[in-house]
Amino acid sequence: MAAVDKDVAEKFLDSNPDFAKQYYDAKFRPKVISDLFKDNKTSQVNTSSFHELSTVEESEIIFDMVRDLQDNIQMEKAIFNFMKHLSFMIQSEKMSLFMYRMRNGTAELATRLFNVHKDATLEECLVQPDSEIVFPMDIGIVGHVATTKKTVNIPDVSESSHYSDFVDQIQEYQTKSVLATPIMNGKDMVAVMMAVNKIGAPHFTKQDEETLLKYLNFANLILRVFHLSYLHNCETRRGQVLLWSASKVFEEMTDIERQFHKALYTIREFLNCERYSVGLLDMTKTKEFFDLWPVLMGEVPQYDGPKTPDGREINFYKVIDYILHGKEEIKVIPNPAPDHWALASGLPTYVAKEGLICNIMNAAQDDFFSFQKGPVDSSGWIIKNVLSLPIVNKKEEIVAVATFYNRKDGKPFDEQDETLMEVCHCRVQSCCY
Repeated sequence: MAAVDKDVAEKFLDSNPDFAKQYYDAKFRPKVISDLFKDNKTSQVNTSSFHELSTVEESEIIFDMVRDLQDNIQMEKAIFNFMKHLSFMIQSEKMSLFMYRMRNGTAELATRLFNVHKDATLEECLVQPDSEIVFPMDIGIVGHVATTKKTVNIPDVSESSHYSDFVDQIQEYQTKSVLATPIMNGKDMVAVMMAVNKIGAPHFTKQDEETLLKYLNFANLILRVFHLSYLHNCETRRGQVLLWSASKVFEEMTDIERQFHKALYTIREFLNCERYSVGLLDMTKTKEFFDLWPVLMGEVPQYDGPKTPDGREINFYKVIDYILHGKEEIKVIPNPAPDHWALASGLPTYVAKEGLICNIMNAAQDDFFSFQKGPVDSSGWIIKNVLSLPIVNKKEEIVAVATFYNRKDGKPFDEQDETLMEVCHCRVQSCCY
């Protein structure tokens, strides 16, 4: 067979487009698509300087976002890459992601990715839990967006009544213009994404707003998958606790301390914390004569400290410390001293007095309680965040206080943790029936 030169082949394919497409689909399309989704393939778009994207470059960016979705569901990494691309497309100086959460029944927004730009790295933009900037819902443009659940394009922040400059003061930065949008899961708020300061122009344009909303579907999908995965994990653990509870609730209960320990030890695998302690309260309401005599004789001062809602003196007669980090260990401390690390902060006493759930985001910075700032023991373990709740019996009397320390992923405890701990509390509560 005679060789066919390039020009003849090209002329033939141009004259027979249907055949050319059929041949391409059969021979090349599968490999091209496969190559597009290879994990090690990176975007070929030149981002060294801002420019209008060609159709090919925009397609390359879209495929890069899709690769992130199929490569991993590490939310921060996928959203970071998305925000880098978006920052380049709308030419913003910086972009940030604020995650919505509930703590102690109060909604707030916390920085997760901060100051993302086209040349940024994940390590410098990922906000660690102890460095979060937290916005109440009634402060700042970001709080306004989360409250109204509407996109805003503010050409001049100095003319906005919602603008708050406290972050600018911390960063020594001047925000001039803002483009921000909520990210929703149905009707539920998930996050707020914000771009600040348009490069080369006084403010973001209507086209920038349309670009943001067009590509927001990728962020929605990433965050929705992450959010649903997180909720599924919480529900799974909660369901495991309830199933275990149902199997144990009718067992003979003769020794309340033994049952407390049995319940709390078994649920440890469902708890998302490094350590937790349980302070058992003295249930005595009326003192015996030999207890009153030293007080009446003036040998012992009369008790004037806090009391439980039903009028009992708050006296933790035993503390059980469950250590889940490093080597798993259980420590039982009878008649603990008031300066024992689990009691010294005053949090268990406060919970026993008020009967409230307390969620402390940053123990080191909390000025209401006196948490130990250094290591609590020779292991070097430090208190970072805390969730504490009362345990009551069927008479609604507080019989103990359970306190959970340091969520395993380093983030503060949230509403889902509070709900899970309450489920665990219900299991322990059954020991008191």
